Amino acid sequence: MKYARGFTLIELLVVIAIIGLLSSIVLVNVHTAQMKARDDRRMMDLEQIRNALELYYNDNGYYPGAGATLSWDCECYSYSSDIRDDTWDIFALIMKPYIQTLPKDPLNTGCVPWGGDGCYSYAYSFVGKSISPDNPNGVIQYDLTAQLEDPNSPYRCTIKDYRFFFDNISWCLSGDATYRGRIYEASLQ
Repeated sequence: MKYARGFTLIELLVVIAIIGLLSSIVLVNVHTAQMKARDDRRMMDLEQIRNALELYYNDNGYYPGAGATLSWDCECYSYSSDIRDDTWDIFALIMKPYIQTLPKDPLNTGCVPWGGDGCYSYAYSFVGKSISPDNPNGVIQYDLTAQLEDPNSPYRCTIKDYRFFFDNISWCLSGDATYRGRIYEASLQ
């Protein structure tokens, strides 16, 4: 009697299990790579905005929000698709001579970067003068922030220990450390 050559059910199940395991490893690696790529883009975008802000300051002697179209204590958010908040569009118009297109976060969810886990957007805020023993005349400051996705990024707040300009308290540890810990502050480089 001659047997037909083929694979047994066990052999097929083992092969399917191995393929499933390998594809899940690949998918995790792809997701991690995409997350890191978005974080890299966030940091590059904020660096472009920061450079444009310095050009603006060189021409005007102040940052937007200090005598510009925006209010002194302006807060501009990139999720301006929310009809209640068009400040990023106004900010883009003000910055037009210095940056052709004001970037938005790759995910650009509808909440501020410090608004909770998963709130991916950019935020600019002119915060005034910081007066400290080192700078008795004050230093004009602004915040330019985004939330990073990678909880292990070396650029996250918990590693950099960003501080509130008015009282020098770490804002990385205030509130919910899970999202504040992943904030990236471009203005404090």
